[in-house]
Amino acid sequence: MNHIFWDVDKITIMTDVMDATIHRHAMMQFFVCTEGKLDIKVGKEQPDAKCVLVNKNVKHSFNADKRLCLTTIIEPVSALGLALDVVLDSKDYYVVDGSMADALIRQVICLKEHPCKDRYSDLMDVISECFGLLPSPKLLDERIIAFLKMLEHCDCDDHSIEEYAGELNLSASRLSHLFSEQIGIPIKKYLILHQLEKAFAEILQGVSITKASMDSGFDSPSHFAAVVKSLMGLPAKRGVKDSVFLKVY
Repeated sequence: MNHIFWDVDKITIMTDVMDATIHRHAMMQFFVCTEGKLDIKVGKEQPDAKCVLVNKNVKHSFNADKRLCLTTIIEPVSALGLALDVVLDSKDYYVVDGSMADALIRQVICLKEHPCKDRYSDLMDVISECFGLLPSPKLLDERIIAFLKMLEHCDCDDHSIEEYAGELNLSASRLSHLFSEQIGIPIKKYLILHQLEKAFAEILQGVSITKASMDSGFDSPSHFAAVVKSLMGLPAKRGVKDSVFLKVY
């Protein structure tokens, strides 16, 4: 059984069946294996580790091999992504070991036993601590809150930033700037994640991949499949098979 936790700037998958072939994408990706070392290849290297952070645009492959593993795909220009960029320091990957790796593994096991928002939040806190990051809660601008609510009820036919901005009495450039400032990722990248979220939610409710991808605003089912493949390294069908979906923002 896979558990998919959908956050504003990251997607976390807890699984024991993922077998991602060599791929690369514009997101950072963090891996944790709860039993033994990760079966992972980064570039030409095979890190001997339980927890590994892989940099953006770096080729990698991963196999859970029937062991409980967790992987988090992180938008690199989010607040977390920018902080991790400093940790990576232009390297292809970064290994977490020792007591911090043990703490992460315990938290992943806890999340497996209680797959809920609170345990997910606890895991994110441990990840932040692991990389020396401090939580920075902030109040969102009411116009950004209104925009996010619009997306909750949109039909994904036309994500026109100009139209959304007009409804909020903002210019398109001002909405884009405010969104990036408040949420931490560019508005256009967020809209793609939003479309993926809607498609996954529909598929996990029994809707066909073809219909879900079109309902979510993708140009075609193949476009949706390509986006999933680029992020996860596996076909869309395998990404949603026997999965439970939980929105955590």
